[in-house]
Amino acid sequence: MHIPDDSARKRAGRIRDRVWLLAILIVVVFSNRSEAQWAGKDGWVEEPAAKSLNVEGKPGHAYLDPASVRRGDDGLIYFNESSDVSRPEDIGKVGLMKDAYDCAKNVKYMCVDAGDWRNDPKSTIKAANDPALSVYRKFLCGDGDPAK
Repeated sequence: MHIPDDSARKRAGRIRDRVWLLAILIVVVFSNRSEAQWAGKDGWVEEPAAKSLNVEGKPGHAYLDPASVRRGDDGLIYFNESSDVSRPEDIGKVGLMKDAYDCAKNVKYMCVDAGDWRNDPKSTIKAANDPALSVYRKFLCGDGDPAK
């Protein structure tokens, strides 16, 4: 039976430390990379913790398209949204709908082409306390300040 000496134990300890360091480094690199994939694609902007009309399934990410933003004759801001996105490569391809936002009331209307959307509580979100409020104010209202 061979009894390891101190130098062998130290060498084994250094190898174990290097393996742990490498494992931690791999986790950090890949977790940052996967989070960055959700940051947006082709100019689409993520709406943090966005609410969706899809109440049955697990909610995905939602994105608005700043290139689609326009003011309607009724004073509302209209824009395209990609909702229930479950993979970064699906941004702009799934859950496409036309939404509207009322900057004066901080109200978001979803699926504005369907039915009586102005009076349908299911398609209306009061955004005053919504996590996505700052995104709406910045990209839709142009002021970035929810108090305005």
